[in-house]
Amino acid sequence: MKENSFKEKNLIFIAGTAALITAILAVSSIFTMSAKAKELPSGYKYYTSIVVEKGDTLWDIANQYITPEYGDISEYIGEVKYLNHLRGDKIHAGEYLTIPYYSDDIL
Repeated sequence: MKENSFKEKNLIFIAGTAALITAILAVSSIFTMSAKAKELPSGYKYYTSIVVEKGDTLWDIANQYITPEYGDISEYIGEVKYLNHLRGDKIHAGEYLTIPYYSDDIL
């Protein structure tokens, strides 16, 4: 009889532990989904082409075109470099660059 009682207690403990773990994972996934939803940019993403003027830097261009959807200016410059296949930070007057930006307007 004691053996059955011991087995029942173990089963209850295992079931309770499994229920607790399931609840923790469910709550965790809700918070993760909520955080990801906040990270989504608002508006529509567009691209424009600009001509680099004498004296322009990536930093200058980023300051002019960056929108709040980007985490910081370094992230934005990284995307500009990626889009334009730039390995370094040097740009030259007369070059065309593809520049990303977000807007609520439908173009």
